[in-house]
Amino acid sequence: MLFQKKIKPKKIKDKNTRELRSSGIEVIEHLPYLDSPEFREPKEIARRTMVLTALFQLHLQAPREIIKKWLKENGLLTKLNAEELEYLETEYSDLPEQTQTDIYWFVEAIWAFAWVGGFHNNLTLNTGVEDSLASLIPNIAKNEPAEKFISEFKLRNQVDIFKMLDKFYRAHWFARNNNLTGKQSDKVDLDIILERRKALEYTVYKEFDWDEISLNT
Repeated sequence: MLFQKKIKPKKIKDKNTRELRSSGIEVIEHLPYLDSPEFREPKEIARRTMVLTALFQLHLQAPREIIKKWLKENGLLTKLNAEELEYLETEYSDLPEQTQTDIYWFVEAIWAFAWVGGFHNNLTLNTGVEDSLASLIPNIAKNEPAEKFISEFKLRNQVDIFKMLDKFYRAHWFARNNNLTGKQSDKVDLDIILERRKALEYTVYKEFDWDEISLNT
């Protein structure tokens, strides 16, 4: 496989482990290296980004009919899974609190996808979305089309994406362990890592649909 000729997953694991430890993030040795990937097509990733962008508008109190209309006009309504379609059929205030929280955190996945697509170069383990995101994605309130974002979405170097996923995977253990044991670290943010890692997993492993991705460590 071409990817394996370029770089070995075990080497990526070892390098990320060294770099994370040197930055103060503990990494356990027995976490395996990730299997070789099969990347999604850029347009599929871009469309998933646009779906999440539309659904995030629910958190911003946008009318559901406006969101549905935008999705339909941009050929994206069929890209929603059954649960996401249900979001658009339910008053936002009537959605379970956890669902509302999940929708709020979509913005972190959108930021990660924007990194994957080459729109910015600052994907961290601990800092939130930058204000520049608003200029990178269509303004749904102004009915800006999705096509510009989709056409400009260019998958960055696959090895770099895989390295980033491996980094998030290893840091996830540290962040989760801190959460379980009540420890604090300004090096990681568990919620940020979860959402960004999910976007990276979706990019790298096309066999899993968005609602099938496991974030085990």
